[in-house]
Amino acid sequence: MHFKLKRTIENKDIVPSKTVTEFHCGFRRMELKPIFSAETNPGSGSEKYRFMRFMRTDCSVVATAYCPIVFTPSKVLCFNRKVDEETGQLLPIGEVLATGVVMPPNPLRIILKRIILTGYPMKAHKKKAVVRYMFFDPKDIKYFKPVELCTKHGLRGHIK
Repeated sequence: MHFKLKRTIENKDIVPSKTVTEFHCGFRRMELKPIFSAETNPGSGSEKYRFMRFMRTDCSVVATAYCPIVFTPSKVLCFNRKVDEETGQLLPIGEVLATGVVMPPNPLRIILKRIILTGYPMKAHKKKAVVRYMFFDPKDIKYFKPVELCTKHGLRGHIK
């Protein structure tokens, strides 16, 4: 399920992805570990979202988690879990982190995460280069073959 959330003004806590939060959707209460993402092109029909490590305060965030289906006109309240300092137990309800709405369930949504590949340039000749120690498994090479790679200086290329 996907939830479009907006942070509340009162809460200033840092909320990383995959932390346990409590979601109230209508009469359902769920403890989830959502992954936060941002829309790449808001308003367009694209189904690609960019992974975010933390829930930001200045923009709306899409939280994605595995949970029972909740239908779209439903509102969402998101609470963080607080621990009592004296007893060390979880309090029944924490502070309100965010409010929002439920987005339509779509299993074809893609959450993109940028990774950095490093290697040792062995030799370069005209338009080709050999880079050592970038991959250690043939499955990784097969996975990254269709992807365009780019260097920090802006050069682009493919794996052959």
